[in-house]
Amino acid sequence: MTTDATFAATEQVREYGERATESTRAFGRQAIDVYEQAVKTAVDFERAAADAAPAEWIKSAIGAHATFVADVNAAYVGAVRSVLS
Repeated sequence: MTTDATFAATEQVREYGERATESTRAFGRQAIDVYEQAVKTAVDFERAAADAAPAEWIKSAIGAHATFVADVNAAYVGAVRSVLS
């Protein structure tokens, strides 16, 4: 009897752990989606500012920064998504 109760308790703990892990991953995926969209919005704004800049060197500097941020963000989001898979 003790063995059956121990097995049942162990099984319940394992199932709880699996549900908790999946819930955490789902939350993580949702959080990274929101983060990715927020950065995309900021980069889009920065690119629009570059287009409106009065001097070519300012356009180039702002555009380069926007590209850098987008590239770093893509790498970061990709790494996080691979961990959450």
